Amino acid sequence: MSARLAIAVAASAAILLGCQSRTAPVSIAPETVDAATAKMFDHSAFDAILRAHIREGMVDYQALKAEHAQELDAYIATLGAADEDAFVGPDDELAFWLNAYNAFVIKGVLELYPGLEKTTGVRDFFEEKRWEVAGALRSLNEIENDIIRPKFEDPRIHFILVCAAQSCPPLQDRAMNPAKLQAQLDDATRTAVNNTKYVQVDARRKALRLTRIMRWYRADFVEKDGSLEAFVLRYLDEPAKSQLEAGGYTIEFMDYDWRLNDAGAAASR
Repeated sequence: MSARLAIAVAASAAILLGCQSRTAPVSIAPETVDAATAKMFDHSAFDAILRAHIREGMVDYQALKAEHAQELDAYIATLGAADEDAFVGPDDELAFWLNAYNAFVIKGVLELYPGLEKTTGVRDFFEEKRWEVAGALRSLNEIENDIIRPKFEDPRIHFILVCAAQSCPPLQDRAMNPAKLQAQLDDATRTAVNNTKYVQVDARRKALRLTRIMRWYRADFVEKDGSLEAFVLRYLDEPAKSQLEAGGYTIEFMDYDWRLNDAGAAASR
């Protein structure tokens, strides 16, 4: 067993045992694993953390810090020791970077929690703070803009990467799994597109209101589908899909709420 796999397995086991004191045990059905899948990077420790502490897309930072901060640190250590040349195909590599970004964001919040209201109030959170990942020190912006976006050219990643803000897409309660990544990307995108927090089709006003994420990264969506409308239509459910297909819509972008995606704070309001 490799060093990184041993650390991840141990951390995952510890998390599952610890969760029994406050939630029902998480059961994971056994799966048939082929040789290629077995060589993929193991994210089971991060998966267990997310399963224990994500509440409707937001993070229970207080409980995570109290109960599983050490397990998160152990998982992050495996990210630092990873070998970029050892990935088993593009899905293994993309899952790695998506999970790494989200894990580093959570860790960055925990380092300032409690007392942190929004990550935009921390000068070096995205640009200057460096995380050890795959043998190099990289910022969150470097991971997103120098690796994930240009290398994989997949706009669906914008519904997985979570910057710890209320208006971010909901954080998935499962780690990205290399063997299931395409389905996870589709599911997350479809869920967001059909949530009025991110996409609104106002047939009366003929207005298509979109998350500001689609304004900031418009080029990613247009390059893939030709237009923002075409991308949305690919995932939109009825009756909104037929309404938008009628055409004549003006695009508007929603305001962005940068307040922390803190499940504990949301529950207390």
